[in-house]
Amino acid sequence: MQQVTQGLWTVPAPLTFYGLAVHTRMTICQLSDGGVALISPVRASEDLRASIDAIGPVRAIISPNLMHHLHMGDWMESYPDAPSFGPPGLAAKRPDLALIAELGPAFDEAFGVDLVRVPIAGMPRINESLFLHRPSATLVATDLCFYMPEATGLTGLFAWLTGITKRPRCEPSFRVLIKDKAAFRASLRPLRAMAIRHLSMCHHSVLSVGATDALQQVLDQLCVASGVEGEG
Repeated sequence: MQQVTQGLWTVPAPLTFYGLAVHTRMTICQLSDGGVALISPVRASEDLRASIDAIGPVRAIISPNLMHHLHMGDWMESYPDAPSFGPPGLAAKRPDLALIAELGPAFDEAFGVDLVRVPIAGMPRINESLFLHRPSATLVATDLCFYMPEATGLTGLFAWLTGITKRPRCEPSFRVLIKDKAAFRASLRPLRAMAIRHLSMCHHSVLSVGATDALQQVLDQLCVASGVEGEG
């Protein structure tokens, strides 16, 4: 478990996807009441649970999209009193998970003081939500953008070809899942107003220098408008 800043930690873990070592990470967000929310759980272990318990009680277990759910069950079993949340469609995809609720108004009402949820529209096959952790000014982005400056081998070639060795970008396999570009871009517009200090991405990196500029560049890449309605 690595501390990024006060009140926020990440847990990187190995992950291979179609032969690429893309890695993954869980983000641990401390809440105002002293508890923690776990976003994009990785494999549970006794040591990891002990480290989290030392911070505070687990208040929420969150699958942020339809891809990052593999280890939800382990954490739900370890913390049966913590509510679990997933995106629309996860209950059908994983009927073995007794999710408390879909990510939506109930989550926002319960956790909005600490976690601002930004659901991404127009992508029914992934249904991702981003989360701004207010206390640390950290944006938790799961698959929206990748940044792999240290990737090597075949993964390094992929990173170089997609431009994610130099800066965070939204890579092609994510963009191909966009079914409604107008809805997608409109849903990301709230990110334009966010001044963040850290950008926690699931794959390879947490960016703590120039995070706001990097986020704006990703939005530029995706042609997300700023200013008045209809611009861009």
